Amino acid sequence: MATTKYHFNKNTLTYEQVKLSVRQRIWVVMTHLISGIGVGVVFFLVSTYFFDSPYERQLKKENKLLVAQYKVLSRRMDENQKVLDDLQERDNHLYRAIFNAEPIPESVRRPGYGGTNRYESLLDMPNSNLIVSTTQKLDMMSKELYVQTNSYDEIVELIKTKEERMNCIPAIRPISGKDMKGVSSGFGMRLHPLWGDIRMHTGIDINANAGSAIFATGNGTVDAVGWDGGYGYRVIIDHGFGYKTLYGHCKTTLVRQGQRVTRGQKIATVGMTGDASGNHLHYEVRVKNKCDNPAKYFFMDLTPEEYDEMMYISENR
Repeated sequence: MATTKYHFNKNTLTYEQVKLSVRQRIWVVMTHLISGIGVGVVFFLVSTYFFDSPYERQLKKENKLLVAQYKVLSRRMDENQKVLDDLQERDNHLYRAIFNAEPIPESVRRPGYGGTNRYESLLDMPNSNLIVSTTQKLDMMSKELYVQTNSYDEIVELIKTKEERMNCIPAIRPISGKDMKGVSSGFGMRLHPLWGDIRMHTGIDINANAGSAIFATGNGTVDAVGWDGGYGYRVIIDHGFGYKTLYGHCKTTLVRQGQRVTRGQKIATVGMTGDASGNHLHYEVRVKNKCDNPAKYFFMDLTPEEYDEMMYISENR
């Protein structure tokens, strides 16, 4: 019900009813309306910014759960990365080393991803740093697993050729034990016996009488035969799988270029042709065009004690 208002008239000493004009009534209504709207707006802002709706509370709960799951996933990926790192280490320094395969370079195992905007679509998401870092880890791990899988496929192929490889790898002495008269010069830097300067000796010199038999140390194909400057008459055998052997200062050669030879086959005789001061065989083992200590490849016809002694002698400069 509408409330009737009165005011006291001092002149007539009576109470008179207050009657509002149309303008006053409109003003009163507008005042109440504006006040109501203001209170409503304040209530809306307070409820919006300081209190969550049930839907918002549910979304925040789901978001916290997703963040927790991402963190767990990130930790598990870090643990899996450690396992993968161990597999890569074994692959490079054990499995591939066994078959004389080159280790996979770090630049191939862990290449960078091109493009600065690769993860731009994720930057607008809540907790974008966590999501981007986890996605990067997953992308990198996928790439590393792909490279590792290909490496294992390569090793499987090497295993399939193991028997052939073992027959081809240099594995015996090029001169029989009964004809050997010691090693006069080992592998490495040395004082040259003829020229008197210090230079790299890329093989070992095995002393033997002139005419002693020289044998192929593994199956292969004669890559070159004939005179070669300081080597004198020499034979080079390509064993495949990255291995080559050279037999220098020969007195005579008994094979021709392109001929297939087998381990233990007589290919030449000991002499002192080229830059030689006495009868001996200069023997080299080249692995992927790099000279290696030939004594390491005498393992097939030496006892462990003889092998250790030969390694000691061959490394004595």
